Amino acid sequence: MICSLKAAVSSYITNKELLHLILSFSETKKTFPFGQLTHLHYTAFGGEEKEIIHLSAAVELLALSFDILDDLEDLDNYEEPWMKINPSLSLNAATAMYTISLQMLHELSSVHKWKIISTFQRFALQAMEGQHADLQNEIATEEECISMIEKKSGSLIALASVTGAMLAAGEELTCVEHYSYQIGLAAQIENDYRDLFHEHKNDLSAQKQSLPLLFLKRGFNDHAKELTDFISSSETFIEHYGSMDAFKSKLLQSGVVHYLNVMKQIAIQKASTLIAELPLPQNQIELLKSHLIINSAENKRRD
Repeated sequence: MICSLKAAVSSYITNKELLHLILSFSETKKTFPFGQLTHLHYTAFGGEEKEIIHLSAAVELLALSFDILDDLEDLDNYEEPWMKINPSLSLNAATAMYTISLQMLHELSSVHKWKIISTFQRFALQAMEGQHADLQNEIATEEECISMIEKKSGSLIALASVTGAMLAAGEELTCVEHYSYQIGLAAQIENDYRDLFHEHKNDLSAQKQSLPLLFLKRGFNDHAKELTDFISSSETFIEHYGSMDAFKSKLLQSGVVHYLNVMKQIAIQKASTLIAELPLPQNQIELLKSHLIINSAENKRRD
């Protein structure tokens, strides 16, 4: 897939510096989860053409462009190469990558090309809407937060999965879209969970309206109330609790860790039920479950 991606970029970009920059960003990819999702669904629905490699590369290129834009907008993940250079250059490279991914779709010879392009753009726009809601940081309820996550994270998984199935079957299957949202929700909850225990990347300290913060604000016990007061202050973890371990202990006592685990399992169970309803042979259903459910625990990145 990386060869197809590099070949596409090289065929469209003539500016040597921009080409080098985009290729250097793509070379940071060690795995290709979104492209793999596209290929997985294509195979599950009986696809046998070589064009799937081209589509998978386009999906992966779009996902990488969204990763870059997300980091630039959130101002985090500073270890990434696009965060270590002039942000204007990174922004331009990301928009070029997004545009190339769309152009790659126009090169498909499939009779389903225009359906795929329309679906691709619909989910991309949904992800942008979710990102906008996240950046506004005005979410007030759990329901609003879940809706935002499904758009922001779930739409990219849906884009990858639905277009792969569409290239094979020629139709957009709503059941694939629906379980993709649940997989995206489970993955983002896993991100939120891990970030709770990350000293240098913590949404609580940034007072981001995430599921953990919304839960704590409901003040179910004294530990949650204390954490809410601390989050509203300007103190660091160390200043207030003395150590990161003490802070972690307080998180456990507040119930927020248990809450996130329950919410994640609910999303996974919903996804599993929807996958089981697919009009596919049982062996393909089990393959999809194995890949999607396991990977939702390990997390697909868009945090």
